[in-house]
Parts: sequence; structure tokens; C-alpha cells
Amino acid sequence: MTDALSIGWTAGQAATRRTVYRRVLGFALIVQTVLALIAIVAPIWLARAAELPGAPSAGWVRLWGLMLLITAALYLPGWIEPVYSRVPNVIGILAHFVLAVAYFGLGQGLRWFALYELVIAIALAWSYGRLVCAELMSRP
Repeated sequence: MTDALSIGWTAGQAATRRTVYRRVLGFALIVQTVLALIAIVAPIWLARAAELPGAPSAGWVRLWGLMLLITAALYLPGWIEPVYSRVPNVIGILAHFVLAVAYFGLGQGLRWFALYELVIAIALAWSYGRLVCAELMSRP
């Protein structure tokens, strides 16, 4: 019997894939939190630096930052235990795709946000899919 058919090997693969997914999600959550804090502390600077469409008021940018913080907090159970907290992960991945489309549709400076959201959504979907498959394969 080869190592690829043993339970120990597949459990090891699942652990590795869990680590990869948690790192990708952790990176996304850190970026989201930093952006949220910048939006709350320096909303006008962020609006100008990101070339946001129109002239959004500081209140709207702060509200956007607050919403980013709330969604990051809701995503934490999925980061802590990604296999057993599937709902936050699946909803979060879908939300990244929806945000990418929305940011792209709004245009101007938000296209950079759209590109980031699309890359993160693809990375999260790919790594989460591999994690779930590896986890299922590690159980007899």
C-alpha cells in the first residue's frame, strides 16, 4: 500500500490545506481590517487616494469602514475552524465575488478594489475547495 492511500497521509494533507486556507483568509482579513481602520480614521484621504467616484462624504466612507470591520468579525469563526464553520466561509467567498462585480461596475478608483476582491475570492474558493476535499478524504 502506498502512502497516498493511508489515512495518516490524507490527514496530513488536510492539515496542510487547512494551514494554506487559514493563511490566505488571514491575509484577506488583515488587509480588510487595515483598510477599514484607514476609512474610519482618515476617510477623506482614503477617498482621494483611491480616487473614489464622485465626492463621497467622510460619513459614508467611515460607514463603509465600519461595515468592513463588522464583516471581518463575522468571518472570524470561519478562520478559527474552517471545516466546521462552513457558512461564514461560503458566504464570505461569495461576498468577495459580488463585491468584485460591484466595485468594477462603479468604476474609477474602485477597479483596484475590484481586482483585489476578485483575486482574493479566487484564492479563497480554490484553497477552501481543496481543504474540504482533503478533509472528506481523510475520513474513512
